[in-house]
Amino acid sequence: MVMSVLAKGWNRFEDKGILVILIVICLILTIVAPNFAQTSNILNILKQISEICVTGVGLTLVIICAEIDLSVGSLYGLCMMVAALILQTTQSSITAVILAIGTGMGVGLVNGLLVTKVRVPAFIATLSMLYILRGCIYVVTDGTPISQFPNTNIWFFNLGVSIGGVFPVQIIVMAVFVVGIALLLKKGTLGFKFFAVGGNQKAAHLAGINVDKVKIAAFVITGFCCAWAAIIALAYMKSVHPTIGGGREMDVIAAVIIGGTNLYGGRGSATGTLIGAAIMGVMRNGMVMLGVQAFYQTAFIGVVILVAVVADIWLKRSGQALRRLKTS
Repeated sequence: MVMSVLAKGWNRFEDKGILVILIVICLILTIVAPNFAQTSNILNILKQISEICVTGVGLTLVIICAEIDLSVGSLYGLCMMVAALILQTTQSSITAVILAIGTGMGVGLVNGLLVTKVRVPAFIATLSMLYILRGCIYVVTDGTPISQFPNTNIWFFNLGVSIGGVFPVQIIVMAVFVVGIALLLKKGTLGFKFFAVGGNQKAAHLAGINVDKVKIAAFVITGFCCAWAAIIALAYMKSVHPTIGGGREMDVIAAVIIGGTNLYGGRGSATGTLIGAAIMGVMRNGMVMLGVQAFYQTAFIGVVILVAVVADIWLKRSGQALRRLKTS
């Protein structure tokens, strides 16, 4: 009886272990940097992580399927560049949004087909796509940034403003994506198939699941998320540089993994990715407030990522041990 209660309690803590880490970090920063807990600063952190989180919840689906997409940073940059060029030449918000989304989903489809039909390992296929897309950005822009738009009063740029001058629209977009992907994973048939494919691909195939279609869907949704991350970024930045998105894939992957998604597939959540992105955003913000020099920040973020992942692994292994004791 005691072991049963202990195991149930551990399971609940195990699932929320990464949230506990975030809360502890926030409490420490609140003590050492009093301005950290101000509402304006919290909103600023959420605004800063919105693009990583929106992209990350899409990538979560790919990793749940036991695949990887290294092209998300370059795809984010390409979608942003496409939208900027359309806004500069046509001033059409609808066209800019549609073509940016079409670009994201189209590249996602190509990635999915390369992995499932051509049987190129996802690491190689998406690494190649990373360089191809980056080259396309430089070719299309001739290596020059886009920062001048004929009209910034069109509704596209309203996606980058703050409601009442306080609450950023990007946070609302992020919340919509997190809730949407969370519902897909928890309630949707497709969500069940993602977990089934990532948990045991052969068993999923024998159960009648079209594994290739499920993986392609994951890559396409990731492209869709990349496009929306690019749209909200362009809306508030009102400029785009050819190097935009360079290295972004590492931040996104880190957020997903810190959030508890298993690199080997079969486990993950949108809320976990949100928490993972929040941990990275909070740490960066806290170090800036504490005056930590920039070249120390990257190394320290790496340490935090490692500690968070190791702690998450330890919690899950400990939970599994308790469950084995319970059944023995």
